[in-house]
Amino acid sequence: MEILGKIVKNIGRSPSAKVKASPHLHSPAHLLADELCRKFNDKKHFGFYLKMATLYDHNFLRNLAGQVLESNTVKTPGRLFAYLIKKHNRENSQL
Repeated sequence: MEILGKIVKNIGRSPSAKVKASPHLHSPAHLLADELCRKFNDKKHFGFYLKMATLYDHNFLRNLAGQVLESNTVKTPGRLFAYLIKKHNRENSQL
């Protein structure tokens, strides 16, 4: 009977109900850093992604992340992401 009560309780909820947000993600930079960590499966380098999110345009970083994720042969996408940012910096400093 308990199981039936739980099922009935959950029926009233809409599938689009908002999930409680983490209290640690309080700015757009934090949200982007968390998004990149999850996409690259690289939680231990959250600080790096947060620093990149504060220094660079968010659209640029999302575009770069998309390029990295499209590559099927990459074993460590976080490394490729960091390399592409470094390459971008070199190209812009030579101008």
